[in-house]
Amino acid sequence: MPSIGIQARFPLGVYHGHTSDGSPDPFPTPVRLFSALFSAACTGSSATPDGQASAEALEALAWLEGHSPEGLLFPATMPVGEDRQTIVSYRYTGAFKNGKEPKKASKAISDGMAVHGAVGWTWSGMSDRVRDTLAVLCEDVPHLGEMDSPVILEVTEMEPNWVWDPDATAFSTGGRQIPVPVEGRMRVLEELHAQERPTEAPSASDDKMNQAEAVRVFPVSTKGVELRRYGPNTTILTHGSSPWRDALVMSVDSAGSSIPSEQRLDWCVAFHKALISRIGNDAPAIVTGHYDLDVPLPANRIAIQYLPASLLNRSQVLLDEGISGVFLVMLPGGMTSDDLGAVFTAFAGMTRLRSRWGALRLRPHDELVSASTFWKPCNPGSLRLWSPTPVAVPEVTRQRGEWTFEDAIMLSLGFVWRDELGPVSKGSAGYRTLVDRVREKGPRVVMYHRVVKHPSAYAHRMPQGMVAQPYIAQIDAGRLFGEQELVAIGQSRHLGGGLLVPIDVPAEFVRGMER
Repeated sequence: MPSIGIQARFPLGVYHGHTSDGSPDPFPTPVRLFSALFSAACTGSSATPDGQASAEALEALAWLEGHSPEGLLFPATMPVGEDRQTIVSYRYTGAFKNGKEPKKASKAISDGMAVHGAVGWTWSGMSDRVRDTLAVLCEDVPHLGEMDSPVILEVTEMEPNWVWDPDATAFSTGGRQIPVPVEGRMRVLEELHAQERPTEAPSASDDKMNQAEAVRVFPVSTKGVELRRYGPNTTILTHGSSPWRDALVMSVDSAGSSIPSEQRLDWCVAFHKALISRIGNDAPAIVTGHYDLDVPLPANRIAIQYLPASLLNRSQVLLDEGISGVFLVMLPGGMTSDDLGAVFTAFAGMTRLRSRWGALRLRPHDELVSASTFWKPCNPGSLRLWSPTPVAVPEVTRQRGEWTFEDAIMLSLGFVWRDELGPVSKGSAGYRTLVDRVREKGPRVVMYHRVVKHPSAYAHRMPQGMVAQPYIAQIDAGRLFGEQELVAIGQSRHLGGGLLVPIDVPAEFVRGMER
């Protein structure tokens, strides 16, 4: 259920801030938000003529001081600069010393963070009086962080993707320690505000230029600040939560029939090999899937899928007529700019593809397609189900005790969102925990049917001792992911299998099909 909160949107798409030790700030914390609101209370439209916060503003800020945000909305972010340590310019500091020219200081071109969406902080139990006062203060905040990261703050409803864990201890694992304002923080800010704005004007001698003038550093205080642990919101996964952020589209320039189902895996493997070959020896692990032993394996990496023209019309992608199908290169979130640049360069130059089934002519699509809005919206009055194409393959065999094929399908969903659903133990117990967490989001299997013809044609690799069990199914996603998301599941989700395609059916018909 959405909560009341303050949402920050950065029109330039970049948040630029620094922590107290001068290092880049990865995201605006509740402490920074509180300081910005206090500044707006003393300098904005609601301030008193003598530059003080009004009684209503102090009341609202005191409420924030006593109530830590219960939820946070973190969008995907990435550094603007390729290397934060690279110094690219030297600038005058404006400081004089004994008549000599101002000193120069090194400065990186940008150590800001590009943000993909809004940042937010949410509370429950906020009164209308506090909400209205905060809305006025938000309008008076010009920027959050540095002056080159202008912001639009507004009070609205939102669904947090991180929540406060009040039971966390110093030994709790996972999550993030986030600084929040607590009782006494406003008093500290009032003292700093009074120091910077003395009531008496400076004397002529005090106001005289000093030949040893140095850069003035405003005081920073950490009093009235405590750390709170926040972790992923495992009860609700919001729409737009697909592990893949964007997709590159490569059309097959042929008027012939689409690639048969049992050949798609081979073609996607050939596409993957060709992409790696064009990148060369520096192909990143997120493309090759080969990670160093000491690197934790992510739940997902780059995925390559084939979509025939008959299913492409369900998507938002517009291509010329005569296309028999497209290859999709699904790009996961968290790729660095170097990795993206390598993939884009290699992708743009591909014109032909060969496999044991022959050769294809390729033509890249000019646009980068968002994975969160890849499919067309659901038809009104219908329920959207999902079916894997051409098939999906479970990752694990039957487990001891009660374990059904539907559990295996739920586990495939859990493996895709493993990073968001929280850590689990290894082995069968961990599988069952992951299945339970997936079921909390409401997915269900409406029907499934195993495919017995050419089962090995749909799995590139299988765990030792396990036989591929391809299946087709109709799955209700519940609240696990949005109705327009681009998602693949199963053992071959990274290469030619398990791509979920939407099916819109009347709700009454779905109830009649339930297992």
